Amino acid sequence: MPKATPLILALTLMVTAMFLSLRSKQAPAAAPAPPPPPIAAPAAPQETPAAASAKSEVAATSIAPRPWPQAVADIAADKGATFGNLDNGLRYIIYPNSEPPQRLSLRLHIAAGSLMETDAQQGLAHFLEHMVFNGSKHYAGKELVPEMQRRGIGFGAHVNAYTSFDETVYMLDLPDLAEDTLKLGFTVMRDFGDGALLQPTEIDRERGVILSEKISRDTVNERLMEQQFNALLPESLVTKRFPIGLEDVIKAAPRDRFADFYTRYYTPARMTFIVVGDVNPVAMSKQIEAAFRSMVNPAEPGKAPDLGPIQSPEGLATAVFADKEVSATNLSLTVVRPYQKKPDSVATRHSLLPLDIANAMLSRRFERLAQKENSPISGGSASNENVFNYAEIGSVGVVAADQRWQEAVPVLEQEFRRALAHGFTAAELAEAKANILNAYEQAVKQQATRKSAGIAMALVKSINAEEVFSTPQANLEIVSKGLEAIDPASCHAALKKFWEAAGMHLILTTKDKPDHAEQNLAALYQESTGVRVAAPAAGTSQKFAYTSFGKPGSVTSRKEVADLGLTQLVLSNNIRINLKPTDFEKGRILLLARIGSGQLSEPAGKPMLEDFATAVFEGGGLGKHSLDELQLILAGKNVGATLGIGEDAFTLGGNTTPADFGLQVRLMCACLTDPGYRKEGLWQFQKAIPSIYQQLNHTPAGPEQQMQGWLHGGDSRYTPAPMEQLAAYTIEDAKKWLTPELTKGYLELSIVGDFKVEAVLAELLASFGALPKRDRAKPELAAARQVVFPNAPAEKSFTYDSKIPQAVATVIWKTQGLRNNLKDFRRLNILAEIYQDRLRVEIRQKLGASYSPNGVAAGSEALDDFGYILGQSVGKSPDVPLLLRSMRELADTLATQGATADELDRALKPTLSMLKQSLRDNKYWLNTALSQCQLDPKRLDLVRGRDADYASITVKEINALAKKYLSADKALLIGIKPKE
Repeated sequence: MPKATPLILALTLMVTAMFLSLRSKQAPAAAPAPPPPPIAAPAAPQETPAAASAKSEVAATSIAPRPWPQAVADIAADKGATFGNLDNGLRYIIYPNSEPPQRLSLRLHIAAGSLMETDAQQGLAHFLEHMVFNGSKHYAGKELVPEMQRRGIGFGAHVNAYTSFDETVYMLDLPDLAEDTLKLGFTVMRDFGDGALLQPTEIDRERGVILSEKISRDTVNERLMEQQFNALLPESLVTKRFPIGLEDVIKAAPRDRFADFYTRYYTPARMTFIVVGDVNPVAMSKQIEAAFRSMVNPAEPGKAPDLGPIQSPEGLATAVFADKEVSATNLSLTVVRPYQKKPDSVATRHSLLPLDIANAMLSRRFERLAQKENSPISGGSASNENVFNYAEIGSVGVVAADQRWQEAVPVLEQEFRRALAHGFTAAELAEAKANILNAYEQAVKQQATRKSAGIAMALVKSINAEEVFSTPQANLEIVSKGLEAIDPASCHAALKKFWEAAGMHLILTTKDKPDHAEQNLAALYQESTGVRVAAPAAGTSQKFAYTSFGKPGSVTSRKEVADLGLTQLVLSNNIRINLKPTDFEKGRILLLARIGSGQLSEPAGKPMLEDFATAVFEGGGLGKHSLDELQLILAGKNVGATLGIGEDAFTLGGNTTPADFGLQVRLMCACLTDPGYRKEGLWQFQKAIPSIYQQLNHTPAGPEQQMQGWLHGGDSRYTPAPMEQLAAYTIEDAKKWLTPELTKGYLELSIVGDFKVEAVLAELLASFGALPKRDRAKPELAAARQVVFPNAPAEKSFTYDSKIPQAVATVIWKTQGLRNNLKDFRRLNILAEIYQDRLRVEIRQKLGASYSPNGVAAGSEALDDFGYILGQSVGKSPDVPLLLRSMRELADTLATQGATADELDRALKPTLSMLKQSLRDNKYWLNTALSQCQLDPKRLDLVRGRDADYASITVKEINALAKKYLSADKALLIGIKPKE
């Protein structure tokens, strides 16, 4: 369902990373081992770095470092962290951590971003983030990425970067602690800091990549967001420094402008180096000193920019922004004022709590209003944020259902005024407090097994926010104490105080802007202020009604799979359970039930019924509790149940804690035996339909869904539904499909995490064991497993209606499927990795025609013989023929000439690194390794042999597959473009 997007959230989305990665794979971090050997100071450069001449004049041989927040705070920093600094002003943090073992997460935080650019440099902070990968003191040209791959460091998976308004962050996760790997990691990070060559030929080649990235990020919503911020902060530098920059600058900025920014802002005085993982802090301090002490500060370093004045309107200032392509109609009331900076302290943290809780309670009210019949809103929320220690922005917003913004105005105004006039109830406060406290309590319980990469990013966040990196226990104690003093009156007072302003902005974004829209918007708002608002009704508390499901079942079969640490049960009602206790994540348990046949049993001719059925199932609550009542009952508890509909099974999943395990399994069983199917779920989904089709009609998402329908021979399970058909579905349509599957279908439940088998067995027998008998096996449904793949060669074009010049070129080669073919499919995965790397070199680096060309092997475990390798690039419409031709030719060359041993090595090593990490990942065991392993026992053998099988892959095998599948005459060429 769409939810309100306050403007500050939109800003956060813009601030967040201009990511360098080719794809969204995330990689592991690190943990204990013998102290690594010291790293020698970097060797003399073979070529003069860009910043060398400018940095040859040093401002001072010793510079006072920026102070740590804990130096002036009454909050202690986490004692596990070592905070240090070098004479040149560079700061560092070392945090020993043992999960995952034998790995290390490095982060280089630079306190500079797009706000530091001059008018002539707009976009160069982000451009620089790319350029440090394209030639440096120790890695010429395009050598860096291949060298990292040979060390098991995947581009995008283990190394990444982002540029924001006020920071640039480089992230590198090392897959092992070998001396050469450590040396590479430190050398690379040092080169990022001051070793970039910024060669003009490389800059020119990268211009196309940046422009392609700009196109790939260009959306109507982002364009409207920029207009909104121009209205809120018309004289601010923030609105003139979006990190992606200006096209003219990207196309033509000379090298000296890059070098100027790099010299003045990539300085040790602005840097913090972070090391988290399997380290000895004393030895690591010496390594950091050796690697970074020779960095120098320029004689004239860059200064902090003046962000400009903040002007508040007098009274109500209205603005309307319209675009026929916008996916949702948003209405927001916003206040903007200069930020009054306060140092981090117990008192500061306590002072923020009442308003945060007030916003949470007001957001919940909008959620409830959205669930009412014929409500003109589909969601809403309240928030306030500090923007760069410069502006404080508060927003209360709603999403208007199907352009009903005129009706939404009084809902927004009156509900907001109700809170200002009457405050909040004790029941609302209890719910909000319980959820906040629970989050901090769980952080304490899970502290011992935090992942190093997560800790590293938490340290980055604390640096940028200038907050003390305190322990989860300290955070809990501070919040607990603060919550004790909070009552409805204090939250009410905080909300009123925050919104005491001379003026506010009322902003509407919508598809169509009628005449006199601003005046009409103001008039509707003013008219609403004359309506009396009553105090909110006091809430009533309930208890969870589902405590018994009948006589507990029994275990009819128990098997211990010792080598995998797995216990397999069969219960008296034919339910199968897989139990794998782990120590990877303290205090956390994951559950996933795979039920029935999923989309294989979906009624023919009902496209997108799975989307509809999921929405009405989850939105309808339970028979004895509405969705809203469930949120109240479960406040402060760690439970949940989410329905998914896969190709060959329905899934019901959740995550919980040892203390809440019993409630979790009872909730899941209640969902299976007594779903509510209330009309609230139907109403919410129907309100979302216009937004769904706005996206399908005006973004590549629509043509991409049409492409899937074509690839599946027009099968209705894979095609988009006509809008009127989706709108006509009824709750009965969903029940007719779901009920027999969820109540009788084969059910296999997997549980992974922090538990002991005997401790959870009684709860399982009393819940899942008490359910009625289930099918012992799944029906074959052979006909449903057949789809018709298009014949090759062929070309296909799809269009969508948009002014955004974003096109997608896709080339597809049919392969064998994944069903009953997992071992062979692993080789197709590696072939796709090799193909993707060639796309990176040719399409991104040489042609500069696409930001993140992608190569993927895809296959179905449900359909017979359905699989393919895909090459895909996002670019400009005129470049689609070039992209299609280039991707096809690269694959054809791979088919005729084969891959090299080095390419296989560079594809395999990062993969093997991630596979090793996955063995300490509960999600891998839950979603992949144990998935229906009793229904298909040979899956466990495939798990046992997985890593060895990948390691055994040969160039001969890869080249045989390339020759078999990737020739030009077997390609499907698909172009997706905006309509001309």
